[in-house]
Amino acid sequence: MSKIIAVTIGDIEGIGIEILIKIFKSKKNNKFVLFTNYRIFKSYLINKKINLKINIANNSLNKLEKLDYKNYINLYDFDSNTKVENTYKSIVESYNLTKLKYFIGVLTLPVNKELIIKNIDRKFIGQTELYQKLDKKKNCNMLFIYGNLRILTLTTHIEFKKIIYCLGKKNYIYDKILSLNQILKKDLNLLSPKMIIAGINPHASENNTIGSEEKNIILPCLKRLKRRNVNIDGPYSADSLLIKKNNKYDVFIFHYHDQALIPFKLLSKNKGINFTTGLDIIRVSPDHGTAYNIVGKNIAGTRGLINCFNFIKKITKNRDIIAYS
Repeated sequence: MSKIIAVTIGDIEGIGIEILIKIFKSKKNNKFVLFTNYRIFKSYLINKKINLKINIANNSLNKLEKLDYKNYINLYDFDSNTKVENTYKSIVESYNLTKLKYFIGVLTLPVNKELIIKNIDRKFIGQTELYQKLDKKKNCNMLFIYGNLRILTLTTHIEFKKIIYCLGKKNYIYDKILSLNQILKKDLNLLSPKMIIAGINPHASENNTIGSEEKNIILPCLKRLKRRNVNIDGPYSADSLLIKKNNKYDVFIFHYHDQALIPFKLLSKNKGINFTTGLDIIRVSPDHGTAYNIVGKNIAGTRGLINCFNFIKKITKNRDIIAYS
């Protein structure tokens, strides 16, 4: 079985590809194939005055392990007329071949969503949602990981005004957390995961004085989950969830993007990863964006991307143990 990782090109004008090349030059043991149009990537290297040896791996899919990963950047080449089309096709092609098990997982570099929406796909929301659509899965989550800190957001990239409607859908929270519980056991080898969930309103509604969503939406769901032997506490005030006394929990569950991502990014300092749970394939990305403002300044750290490589290998190992047990 292949142990090679698929890496998407992301936005080639962003910081992602610059960090990837830095990691490649460090000669670390990260065997990957970069999904990009050859012409566009070669033009990038020429413009940046970067000298790299390139190998086209399209005809070597059945012998990927035998390729030279120390001296060559191995590419999976496909037709593309523009940089933004290259970004989008890289996502789709990486999924297709990883689904066919040519690769153990996908590491996605950051993209510019606005460019994709404007030029390629008006319904594009984010890479998480696109992989979920490609994999035809219902209960996927964005699980953010930095060391032993794991933070989950129950909704992804949706308008704030739609959050309560989404959370209030029948079985929405229940199915998401039940799926997460299984993923923690299978992929992270947490045999009895302990979870804690935040309230939606400030101070978890203060006994229904600032809202009733905790009483009407969250608590009935938690009762059902506990009947399925899911170890989950809450809801508690979101602003005090990540305090020292709560370090016994394996996962901290929040309800919407910024409620989860603000504390996570403060704590992880661009070294964390975003793991899309619930897919047949393994898909991770660094928790930072394109960072156009520091491109070319040689100040971007590599730790986030390195953590992504290591996490894919870890998940692969855990899944292999289960498969052969």
